[in-house]
Amino acid sequence: MSARIPMAIRRLRRDQGGATIVEFALIFPVFILAVFGIIETAMVLFISSSIEAAVLEASRFGATGSLPPGVSREDRVLEIVGEKTYGLVDLDQADIQTLVYASFDDIGQPEPFEDDNLNTVYDDPEPFTDVNGNGVWDADMGAAGLGGPSDVVVYRVSYDWGVMTPLIRGVLGDSLRHISSVAVRNEPF
Repeated sequence: MSARIPMAIRRLRRDQGGATIVEFALIFPVFILAVFGIIETAMVLFISSSIEAAVLEASRFGATGSLPPGVSREDRVLEIVGEKTYGLVDLDQADIQTLVYASFDDIGQPEPFEDDNLNTVYDDPEPFTDVNGNGVWDADMGAAGLGGPSDVVVYRVSYDWGVMTPLIRGVLGDSLRHISSVAVRNEPF
């Protein structure tokens, strides 16, 4: 009887039946993860390039000063962003800003103030020049709107795209933030 056991073990070691299913069971989860990872990456790249195209197209329209019949310039800019992102970007969740500046040098600059205590930081009682006309000191002097002739306008769209794949979500977080912006000078319309 002891002679039969080693013979059975040898026969079992040479048997190839079922090896394919074991290999498949080991490789399939990795394969599925790779496929979903590729799809997720493709979607992220597509959304990013769509937002970039939308901002560029919206800025081209906004810079002309065109007034389409029956719609405001602001509404048409929003329509362009919606069209160029193919409905994948929820415009209610997206942060769409247009800020007007007198020159390109003013972009991202704070409103000028008198630094009475010489700490190089604006403190509430210090006098300031209200460039954007909103009544409070701002760290960015841009005024909301599409501007007038020859104004500099920054178009910016920010959107959080929810990560779909759980394993990738564990690495990257629940969402990826896409930000696209462009600065243009309006035509002298």
